[in-house]
Amino acid sequence: MNISDREFVVNVQEIDADNFEVVVGDDTYQVSLTGDESLNGAVIAPGLTPNAAPAAAPRKAAAPRPAAAPAAASAPAAASAAPAPARKPAGGGGKGTQTAPMPGVILEVNVKAGDVVTRGQQVAILDAMKMHNMIGAAQAGTIADVYVAAGQSVDHGTPLLKFKEE
Repeated sequence: MNISDREFVVNVQEIDADNFEVVVGDDTYQVSLTGDESLNGAVIAPGLTPNAAPAAAPRKAAAPRPAAAPAAASAPAAASAAPAPARKPAGGGGKGTQTAPMPGVILEVNVKAGDVVTRGQQVAILDAMKMHNMIGAAQAGTIADVYVAAGQSVDHGTPLLKFKEE
C-alpha cells in the first residue's frame, strides 16, 4: 500500500466479526467496525493513531493438514455426480451483493432467501486448496437471493448472495 508516496506492508487479522488487528509497517492498530457498515464497501484510510503498546510479533499460520487421498472415480461417474446448478445464474452483482473472496468450491450454503442475518454470521463455507473458509455475512440484513449451491465452483468475485435493500 502506498500512503503519501511511502510504501507500507499491511496485514489484517480478523479477531472476531467486528474487530481486527491491522499492522501497517511497524505500527499495530486495533480496529473495530461500528454501526451497520457494509464490509463490501469498507475503505481503509490512513490517519489512525497507533496503539501505545509495541507492535505484536506476526502470528504464525496454522500448519497445513495433509491432503486426503483422491477418490477413485472415473470421469463419467464424477460428472454425473455433479450437483444441480444454482437456482439463479451467478452474475450481476451491484449494491448489496456479496461476492466470493477467493476461488474455490462452495461446501455449504447456510442461508436462503428471506433469512435475516447479522454481520459476520456464517452464510457459507468455501473450500480453497483443502482449507475450509467460513464466509461471514458482509452486513446485517435480509437475504434477497442466493446465487450458489453446495458443490459449485466459484472464482474470486463470483456473486454469492444479495441482500434486500432496506
